[in-house]
Amino acid sequence: MTPLRKFTISDSELGHNNWRFPPQIKERPLRDLDDDEFLVNHKIDRSYDDSTVRFKLLVADAPAARKNADAPPLPMGKEVRDIVKKERWISDEYEHLWKRDGGGSAALTSHNTLTFMLQTPRDGGSFCSLSLVRDVFQCGGFYCSDETFSLNALLADVPYENKHPKVPRDFAILPFNILVQHVDETLRQVQTLSRDITATEIRLADGDISLEENGDYKLLNRFNIEHLRLQRRSNFETELGSNLKKYFEEYYRIWTTLWEGGTSYIEDMQEKVDQQMRYAEQVRVDLEIIPRRIKNQSKTITNFIIQRDNRLNIEIAQSSRKIAEESRRDNLLNIELAKATAQVAEETRQDSAAMKTIAVLTLTFLPGTAIASFFSMNDAFTFNPAPGDPIASPNLWIFFAVTVPVTVAVYGLWVWWHKFSQERYKVRHEQGLKDVEKELKLRVRSATTMTW
Repeated sequence: MTPLRKFTISDSELGHNNWRFPPQIKERPLRDLDDDEFLVNHKIDRSYDDSTVRFKLLVADAPAARKNADAPPLPMGKEVRDIVKKERWISDEYEHLWKRDGGGSAALTSHNTLTFMLQTPRDGGSFCSLSLVRDVFQCGGFYCSDETFSLNALLADVPYENKHPKVPRDFAILPFNILVQHVDETLRQVQTLSRDITATEIRLADGDISLEENGDYKLLNRFNIEHLRLQRRSNFETELGSNLKKYFEEYYRIWTTLWEGGTSYIEDMQEKVDQQMRYAEQVRVDLEIIPRRIKNQSKTITNFIIQRDNRLNIEIAQSSRKIAEESRRDNLLNIELAKATAQVAEETRQDSAAMKTIAVLTLTFLPGTAIASFFSMNDAFTFNPAPGDPIASPNLWIFFAVTVPVTVAVYGLWVWWHKFSQERYKVRHEQGLKDVEKELKLRVRSATTMTW
């Protein structure tokens, strides 16, 4: 926990400085509570101090971001916390506001005590938190901030507007300058975001789209996150402006009996708040346009991906068509090969016919040979006949009578069997070719239909 500091300044000091804050805002360390009456002693010694009010702030640095989801505790010890709660510098409502990551502001009135509190959203950006109390006797509070909203950045050499002698002094200059600083910072950040989106729009319009590791999708997601953060900031400053106006109205109501014509301060401050709210409204209008721009860029990327996928699908279809065409050609070649194979088979069959011719010759002589052998055993021929005897037996005609019919019968039987075999082979062969050709054509037709 960083050491607490204290800041104090009186209206007489501001008056002596021509109603301006010093060029350097000085904060002194808070000493031990036993030795330091800063938190409890609010009386002004009129013997040497002509001040009407002394502004006092307990100052702390913004706590570091926490890794868990819990809000950081108030940057003060329990003893200090008990004292500032007793002095009403902080309240239960302010402690509730401290726990909110969304931030907020409020102007509260109770028993002529005017309390103003605010806290910027806790989103990793600039941060400040203020609880300011103004009653009859004091104007004090607690302020916690980072360097962006430090007292030196907000008040150094800044004019103090509430300088009318009859007007009770207040410290509304601090929350007002927080509003000014916040509106200016949010405006710059919205402009930066808008320029980044414009640059991305131009790049996408030129077709330069990064899809590696979802590059442009991640970029658009960062744009969305930043837009949501700035939207919350815009809502905060709009609410802050409204509560500041409410604060001035309540301030005037409480001290109305003492104004005596000094209301120009209230009117001037309300006018300045209205001016800042107009600036904030311009920021809000710019933020309203950004989601549509981001959505259009997302559609552009999506359309690009769809077109790319369509081109790939067309290329795949064309490749599939080429593959199917090649397959059809291969099938036709297979058909031609089958026909060539059939032709070779036919030629082989014809070659076998020559062998059958030899077999025919064998069949021609085989019966006679067999019969001759048969009759040779019965002395059908006499190769050494007696004088006057014939060489051939008178019964030789029986050989021819038997051999010729038997040979004719054998030939007839062979011719019948050969024709029967040829017809059966031809029918089976032609039917087989038709079946193969039909099957191949069916496959080609199916492949072509699936491709288209």
